[in-house]
Amino acid sequence: MPTENQQDYDQLLESSSATIDNQRKVVALLQSRLREEREEREKLEAQLSELQQNPAPAIDLPSPADLLNQLKAERKKSTATLADVEAILEMIEKSCDDTSQEN
Repeated sequence: MPTENQQDYDQLLESSSATIDNQRKVVALLQSRLREEREEREKLEAQLSELQQNPAPAIDLPSPADLLNQLKAERKKSTATLADVEAILEMIEKSCDDTSQEN
């Protein structure tokens, strides 16, 4: 028959083994997450490197004055009236309101 000290030792050993097993599982999980994050970081670094080597082409935007002049020229060519433009703007606003209410 085991002594009280032996029983305490056996319980402590069993508890220690369970704790060690749990810690090993935690370590394995953390290592797995670390591998996944490293892989993700490597992908992002590769994308960044590619973007740095092949930057997007610059877009030449017209100046606000040029845009205004273009709009004025288009308006002179157009047969649309101010009422037509206002009606179109109202439809766009209503469409935007409907879309925002759906979300």
